Amino acid sequence: MNQAHQSRFLSEQAKRSRWYGLVTAVLAFMILPFFYYTDRTELGLEGTLLWRGIGAAAAVFFLISLVFKPSPRQINTFHGITLTAYLIMMLGISGLVFTSSMYGVTEYFAVTTGTLTILAINTLVAQGARPIVMWATGILTVVFIIGIFMGEIKSMGWAASILILAVFSIFVLRGQHRQEKEKATYLYTLEEKEARIARQREELEDVNANLVGFNFAITHDLKGALRRAQSFTQLVERRLPLREKEEVADLFGMIKQNHDKIQEIIEGLTLLNKIGKSDLERKIVDLDEMSDKVWKELGEDIVTERKVEFQKDLLGKVAGDEGLVWHVFHNLLSNAVKYSEKTELPKIEVGTYQDRGEQIVFVKDNGAGFPQQFANDLGRPFMRLHSAHEFEGTGIGLAIVKQIVELHGGRFWGEGQEGKGATFYFSFPKNAQGGNAYDS
Repeated sequence: MNQAHQSRFLSEQAKRSRWYGLVTAVLAFMILPFFYYTDRTELGLEGTLLWRGIGAAAAVFFLISLVFKPSPRQINTFHGITLTAYLIMMLGISGLVFTSSMYGVTEYFAVTTGTLTILAINTLVAQGARPIVMWATGILTVVFIIGIFMGEIKSMGWAASILILAVFSIFVLRGQHRQEKEKATYLYTLEEKEARIARQREELEDVNANLVGFNFAITHDLKGALRRAQSFTQLVERRLPLREKEEVADLFGMIKQNHDKIQEIIEGLTLLNKIGKSDLERKIVDLDEMSDKVWKELGEDIVTERKVEFQKDLLGKVAGDEGLVWHVFHNLLSNAVKYSEKTELPKIEVGTYQDRGEQIVFVKDNGAGFPQQFANDLGRPFMRLHSAHEFEGTGIGLAIVKQIVELHGGRFWGEGQEGKGATFYFSFPKNAQGGNAYDS
């Protein structure tokens, strides 16, 4: 237990010690005169005034100590001293009775019961004073044993009962104190973790708020500035004389190309920002129709001019957001086309298979591929597996695919080998009703 925990533990124990100490002191102050009267009239015990006085003085001492507003450590100490005084009182009276020939079974029973009662009460109400009471009980027990054997003990059986319960009380106090500390340490640590998580949640909310502002700037302010730059570029191009326009045509082409690329990045970031901001519009999506639709949208020149071979299995249907599923196929198929453009006989394959009760769809190409050690980085925004000089791109496409698939509760991963193509996989889980999300 560290220092902060120790201080808190001590303070909490002191609050309980104060309450229990106050109750036991008031009760002791009220009933000890009655017990002394009983000693004299019913039991005929001699010499108990000193011992009863020790108990009463301890009660008064504790009550007076509260007036001075003691510290937590002092409260626990005073409480321990008071409980020890009560035990001294009963052990002293027991010693008088067990070493005197004037008393019999009635007196033995009375003092034994009284001592056992004090031991039990001390064990129950010790609280923060447990270490003090434990050590005091042990020392007083040893003194009591020595005193009994040095005197002429008349009944070892009654004395043995007190000794047995005293030893038992010591072990109980020790166990209680250890359990209290372990419980407190666990609770304090748990509270600190919860507080740390709460702080991290607040920090994350602040970061998200900043990201929202950043995304707004990207999708609105930057887009507006880009449109104005395009407009001014077009104005400059139109106002140039024909001869000069022909001389700088390549430069204007490069400007337009970069404008288009920035626009594509902005659109990708906008989509990436929107994913997950609203509820999924789930419905049954025919993956065969969707993949065919995306393939046609990519352009007929892919098949006729570049002679790309497109092979597709029956994919079935899935419960998902149709618009988002379109982006999954669009990004994967357009990537497959792009990264296989330098291949002599490009081939793109879309298929599906079952694995451990899960339907998995894949898009495979025989293009440039990527080193397998980068597989864990797939789906990170702006993570490019090839340089911009080799292949054009924004580095956002796979991040969009990954986020869409995971938003549906599925998985996304890829496999590749440099120069030998790549395969990307995605799956959707079972639907909320417990049936399979796929329907062939």
